[in-house]
Amino acid sequence: MGRLPIVKPNREKGAIHVSDKLVKTLETKVNDLIELSTELKLENQALKKRLADLQHEKRDLLERHRLAGDYIDRSINRLSSLENSQ
Repeated sequence: MGRLPIVKPNREKGAIHVSDKLVKTLETKVNDLIELSTELKLENQALKKRLADLQHEKRDLLERHRLAGDYIDRSINRLSSLENSQ
């Protein structure tokens, strides 16, 4: 594609004429950027929710791990007590 004329000076009060083709190209690019921005915003929101869900799951798993460790410790202590009492 050849170069688009960017602007042409207009003799009327210092006005600048921009080619219709350039305006259409810029409008298309701006619309594409708006669409991309919207898509990225939605993706970002989904990723933030996923992160929050994973953080919650991690907290739950750490708590379950702690409770399981406590249960194992208590079980070992009970077994040791039974062994020592015999």
